[in-house]
Amino acid sequence: MMNALARLQSLMSDGSERPLSRPWSSDRSLDGHITKLEKHLQQGASAYVPRDLQEEAVKRFWTTRRIDTFRDAHLVSHGVVLPVGPQRVKVIEDRERFPALLDSVDKYLPAPRQYRRCYQGLLKGYFSYDYEAKDAPDSGVRNWESLRGYLAERTEQIIDGPKNPQWAETLQQHKDVLGRDPCSRYGPALLSGNSQDVDELLEFLNVPGSSWFVRKMLLAQIQAGVNKADTDFLSVLYRLIDLLQDNELIRDEGLTLVLNRFAKLAPPPLAIPLRDAAVAWWGNPWLETNAMWRHPNVSSEAKAMVTEWLKLEFIEAFFTLLAEENTGDDRRLKFWARYVNVISDIRFALGSDARVNRSPDFQKLRKKMAGLVVPLDDNVRSNNAFIMRMGPLLVVEFSGYSNACYGYDARGSLPFRLDVPVVTPVDAKNSLKLSSKQLWLQHQDGIKGHQKWESRFEFELASKYGVRPKSAPTGEVLVRPPVRSEAAPASHEDTGPASNPRAILQPAQSTWSTSSLTATEEARWRNTKFNLATLSLFASQYRLQVDDKTQDNGNLWIRTDDTDASVNEILCRWGFKYKNAAKGWWKRGDE
Repeated sequence: MMNALARLQSLMSDGSERPLSRPWSSDRSLDGHITKLEKHLQQGASAYVPRDLQEEAVKRFWTTRRIDTFRDAHLVSHGVVLPVGPQRVKVIEDRERFPALLDSVDKYLPAPRQYRRCYQGLLKGYFSYDYEAKDAPDSGVRNWESLRGYLAERTEQIIDGPKNPQWAETLQQHKDVLGRDPCSRYGPALLSGNSQDVDELLEFLNVPGSSWFVRKMLLAQIQAGVNKADTDFLSVLYRLIDLLQDNELIRDEGLTLVLNRFAKLAPPPLAIPLRDAAVAWWGNPWLETNAMWRHPNVSSEAKAMVTEWLKLEFIEAFFTLLAEENTGDDRRLKFWARYVNVISDIRFALGSDARVNRSPDFQKLRKKMAGLVVPLDDNVRSNNAFIMRMGPLLVVEFSGYSNACYGYDARGSLPFRLDVPVVTPVDAKNSLKLSSKQLWLQHQDGIKGHQKWESRFEFELASKYGVRPKSAPTGEVLVRPPVRSEAAPASHEDTGPASNPRAILQPAQSTWSTSSLTATEEARWRNTKFNLATLSLFASQYRLQVDDKTQDNGNLWIRTDDTDASVNEILCRWGFKYKNAAKGWWKRGDE
């Protein structure tokens, strides 16, 4: 007990800048009270100052433009961002009064304890004033910048001897918070899940949750992610998307950073969650009404990347959900997917079945199609049409496979309106089928010397309109995982549907052929840890087809043969096993 009394006597002789918030209760030990007193001494004077006292002091200062006492200097410092009076004026937004406040506070520099209490109020104002708010006047922004410089220059002036409040000591270790880049040093640790330093910083400096600083801290994590090398960036991609999903205030700026970085990958693999997030938050990239896609900070490469992803999704959605191809024939899907880069616009004419279908797939698709849909009035409720503009040509594909493909010259006025319902009877009012067509192509093999209808379509588009596909000739490009042949029954390793719509990352285009690795590349991949993100980058670089069936209790497949020894070695190191040339390499999802 004598030791405890001695400690109490020592603490009391030092004095305290912060009064106890409530009296000691008689049922606690003396040691517990001493521990509490030590904490108050560490934290220093309370950052809480009654609002009514601040308002009174600010009003006096606003009228007199003078601060004559320490009490008023202390109160006005804490009320520097407080809106007062009928006009809701703020000291920090006034060109004359704010510099006068700083001059008055400087008079207490010879008295560190008094000066520190004013400094604490100004620091609270620094974190509280949102200089990036749309309604922040220029004077407020300039004064906030002056306040940042003032506080940065005087951080050491708040230290007085060996014992100082915890917030003052904490600020000495985190002077960056008063710099032009206050948060970047914390980004990597936060992104990796280590928030200890930031938690202490926010607690001891009394940073409010609504502060711009918290917003910048979140963006620092995004910046830390996009600053990583390609493989590491892909490994944290979904952490970044989740962060943006949970924090709407940083969503536009953060998504811009992520999309611009992703577009620099060579080539960018298809990231379905990133595509879906971008379209859900910003809308369709090629619609003029969606302003964020035209923001100058969004790179043209990022916009083109998401545009191509979305158009590819629309092509696949039409020929799998809305057309007869949902029975298994994907030739039209494969053909038009090769033209995704030359398709400048897409519209859908939906029959009544597609417009009212309540299944999750249809509801999700219609949401993405917002602004692109026109009703199709037809006696057959299941009929739909897919309208594509490619250079000078407007192409109309119908859901029924037996329907021919119509093409119209789009260099003048369109042959039909797309702001009112369309129909299909030939030459009817606002019909998609007109005898004035420039192209009429049937999906039948062996016509006009072409063994396949794809060959004829490609020839007609190129020779008459200069429209050519981006990718290799028909049949070599796989835009979806290959469909299992009926003659090849599934093994126990190969379960689930051939096409997995929940795949996270997959190359946007790939072939069954691979490219040999250089010695340097092989060494780098040998030392790369396996995960879905690194696999996607590897597959994209070496043109491998990834077929992820793990969401359907199946396995992860790489659809390639075993003719490339260097690729074989990497896959073996990652735990893949070779099945045969028809199926490729597989690995259990939980390995």
